[in-house]
Amino acid sequence: MASYWDKVLHSRISRRRAIAASGGLALGTAILSACGGGGGEEGVKGDTSGLVAQIEDTSKSAKRGGTLKWFATGEPNHLDGVIQGQIQLNILNGLAYGSLVAGKPGHREPSSRTEVVPGLAEKWEFSADGTELVFTLRQGVKWHNKAPVNGRAFDSSDVVQNWKRYEAKGGNRASNANSVNSAAPILSATAPDPKTVVFKLKEPSSYIMQRFGTMITGELGSIQPKETENGFDPKTGQIGTGAYILDKYTPSVGFTYKRNPDYWNKTEPYIDTIEVVTVPQYATQLSQFKAGNVYVFGTNVGLNPGVQPQDIVTTKRETKALSMYQWLPSTANPTAMIGFGWSPIGGQKSPFLDDRVRQAVAMSFDRDTFLDTFYNISAFEKEGLPMETYYYTAMGYVPDVTLDPRDAKTFGDNAKYYTYNVAEAKKLVAAAFPNGAPEYPSQYITQLFFGADFIRRVEVLDAYAKEVGLKPVPKPIDYNLDYLPKVVTAQGKFEGWAYRFGATSSADPVDYYVWRYHSKSGATSGALGFDVGNKGDQSGDPQVDALIDKAKAEMDVKKRVVHLQELQRYLAGKQYGVTQPGIASSFGLAWPAVGNYQVFQGDTRDIETGAYTWWIDETKPPLGTS
Repeated sequence: MASYWDKVLHSRISRRRAIAASGGLALGTAILSACGGGGGEEGVKGDTSGLVAQIEDTSKSAKRGGTLKWFATGEPNHLDGVIQGQIQLNILNGLAYGSLVAGKPGHREPSSRTEVVPGLAEKWEFSADGTELVFTLRQGVKWHNKAPVNGRAFDSSDVVQNWKRYEAKGGNRASNANSVNSAAPILSATAPDPKTVVFKLKEPSSYIMQRFGTMITGELGSIQPKETENGFDPKTGQIGTGAYILDKYTPSVGFTYKRNPDYWNKTEPYIDTIEVVTVPQYATQLSQFKAGNVYVFGTNVGLNPGVQPQDIVTTKRETKALSMYQWLPSTANPTAMIGFGWSPIGGQKSPFLDDRVRQAVAMSFDRDTFLDTFYNISAFEKEGLPMETYYYTAMGYVPDVTLDPRDAKTFGDNAKYYTYNVAEAKKLVAAAFPNGAPEYPSQYITQLFFGADFIRRVEVLDAYAKEVGLKPVPKPIDYNLDYLPKVVTAQGKFEGWAYRFGATSSADPVDYYVWRYHSKSGATSGALGFDVGNKGDQSGDPQVDALIDKAKAEMDVKKRVVHLQELQRYLAGKQYGVTQPGIASSFGLAWPAVGNYQVFQGDTRDIETGAYTWWIDETKPPLGTS
């Protein structure tokens, strides 16, 4: 690890010189290839390498059939997508189960995360005051043909019973069920007839439709049959209305799914079989991919985190038949952030109750060098590849929502806290701790669910903090045994800091702030637990709450964005959670046999494989030669 940090320090010097010479990093908002330019020899705009392939919509020529060979880095403890959020289950959940609506994907570009499309519900309507939501269910939908459900028709009683079970046992029920948390939006669900479901809401909630579309485990989206726990054990099997039926599961080996012949959408999916093998080691993943035993290695999220940036070009050139694509992932959730513990350390109050210390952490980050190191920016640019970079604020990158703090005129004075400034950060730490800062645990997950370079990122960010006088002490923790029960649900009641991950209740940008920053949301799984008085009493910050409340009540997208951008400016000064430095253009590799790769971005039905929209072209490598 020390040698890796030395590499980053060396990179810092060369990168800073390059930035000074060029006048700074790009501030543009469009990722060129994702907007539908040419590819390879056709010419993606800005690409002089000839390596980047066009993101091409081939739906009109798609053929049904074939097998998608895919891998996951880990596997879930069980298969019940309602009870507990498990990152290992997220993608599998969306294959088997359906949801009332789905997030609308972007077409060859990032999704705005603000619209939904029909799913198990064919239409919906809000009451005039926004407190009643009526779904009209799609007719002709059947459950998988497995006992005890046996392919019967789906109806409103399934939705209501699913809600009742979720209300009683759902992993994130406190975010949704008002009976559990008086701040949660949903009061009740009733079925006046077999094709109608009525949800009563506590108040207008601009983000609620996205919640009904998410397939993240522990959330609202997945609809299980009313026979669940009454003849059907969801921990050991899956019975849904989704496009795929679980055919086989072998622990530590993998999963096999078969296309559902009774799926309601007769156009999709195209693929007949999906094979998901468990391969935890990166070297093995890469070798199997290059050999053509895995067809896609490049989603850069979750269980298939993609070829590491430093290996992308080499892998492409070594295996010339592979296709290389470029895009910019859109997500309000910055994924990794430093979440601070408000509990005393060694009998002394938490150092992070002081605003100055949190501000110093943010200013200690050399964001340009970090992005250059972990996104391989300099090397890609030398290869003639166009690159875009963004700094994260309190949120991740969503087109037209996220402000760039490098544009201080637009962002405001608090942009300074995203500027690399070791001298000023040292002054803040010295003022907070005249006798020197105390040591504190820096907790990080040992499993590599978040990419093969995750632990290296932790080591680098800890080193940045040490440079300004802080004293993090590495403390590796287990995801299921330590992280979930002792960090996620603790709302800041732990010592030191922890590298926080997790999935929001939906992809909606407003929902991200409700999840992470809203004190009135109660015992939500992602709450940071701060308070404006720095007492560690979880009472929240009235200004943060007020801006979130305004965004929740505003149904006009453009007006909501105004509130969200004001939140970014204010939270930049408070730094209640310090997000990872930012994001840069992503590259993924796939065998040409996978059609429609990265065409529909942000489809919430399956967050990783594209199982609903990809197709297998058996005439192309690794299956054919054309």
